[in-house]
Amino acid sequence: MKKLWLTILIVVASVAWAGLAIAQDVEIRDDHPGEYVVQEGDTLWDIAGRFLTRPWQWPAIWQANPQIDNPHLIYPGDRLSLVYIDGEPRLLLNANADQRLSPRIRREAITGPVTSVPLSAIEDFLEKPRLVSTAQLAGMPYVVANQDQRYYSAEPSLFYARNLNNYRIGDEVIVTRLNAQFVEYEKDGQRVLRQKRMRNNRGAVPFDERPINPDSDRFLSFFDRGEVVGYQLWEVARAKVLDTGDPATLELIGSEREVGAGDYIMPIDPHIYDLTFFPRPPEFAVPPDAQVIGINGSDFELGHYQVVSLGIGQRDGVEPGHTFSVFHPGDEVRDPFYDGLRGRPQPTGLDGRKVDLPDQYVAQLMVFRAFDDVSYGLIMDGKRGVQTGDRLAHPDRRL
Repeated sequence: MKKLWLTILIVVASVAWAGLAIAQDVEIRDDHPGEYVVQEGDTLWDIAGRFLTRPWQWPAIWQANPQIDNPHLIYPGDRLSLVYIDGEPRLLLNANADQRLSPRIRREAITGPVTSVPLSAIEDFLEKPRLVSTAQLAGMPYVVANQDQRYYSAEPSLFYARNLNNYRIGDEVIVTRLNAQFVEYEKDGQRVLRQKRMRNNRGAVPFDERPINPDSDRFLSFFDRGEVVGYQLWEVARAKVLDTGDPATLELIGSEREVGAGDYIMPIDPHIYDLTFFPRPPEFAVPPDAQVIGINGSDFELGHYQVVSLGIGQRDGVEPGHTFSVFHPGDEVRDPFYDGLRGRPQPTGLDGRKVDLPDQYVAQLMVFRAFDDVSYGLIMDGKRGVQTGDRLAHPDRRL
């Protein structure tokens, strides 16, 4: 089976980035270790959490040892210690015998360098999803039938597609499946974007265009719809064009899932991904309507090292590495004592029988991929699960 490999640039811990973050008020944990030996499976965020109350500030305390051939890479087995230089905390990479080896030999002797986040948690979301508008979706080629009219088709097999006018014989393509839609509506005078998973994941026409209710996550009535503004497609296979025409004939050359009628066809668009992901606060004021719009792989909530979709993107200034605190909106409750109760006098100086409770801190997440209006974030740590509708804030905010 033919496989497309991601070209990945792995870079960790840059002194230049550290300079950008020094201005932050770094909080050192009272129970931090004097020295820590990097373990297999560690991430930069995990390591930082042993020393800092706010792990995203890791670049602010990094101090490379000039005696090391390549000071920008941390490997399992390295010893890290917290020291103070000119009164400022610094995380020092201590030299040892292995570190005197060249980076190439060290990479061969032990596993690769520690990354900011675990690649396994985000790899699919770096490679598989494509986001398209409603207009783009309407003009895309799609699978109309499989060889022998089978419900699904797996390699090696042929299938047939329509609207494949811009492709030539021999072209390799991606077969994608519609798995989510993005719905925009207005709530309390603010624009709200929400992701809804598609129930029918193989139809050429979405099964259900009704968006979810912004308050209850249930469907709106037929007459109270928002506007579907885009779709998420997920790569399921690779194919080669054998013959053009209407329909065109294609052959599966690699698949992770079976191909079925209604799947969409897209050109191959190789990416080079930078896994640096230096955690940092956004360089813009977080919009009040910035929310988690979708939780991927669950119907309820997600936790550590799981992926969520955010309703802000490159148009808002979002870039990989931007870190946010996540808050669950506070409930509106009725004050049972507002009118007095069982001899209790009515409180004075208060207006209204209903009270808006404060938002509750949930977790921190870091963006690892950004599109125009949507981005993907990885939950790094937290106190409870992240849900659709949770709000984003500056990473320093905890209350």
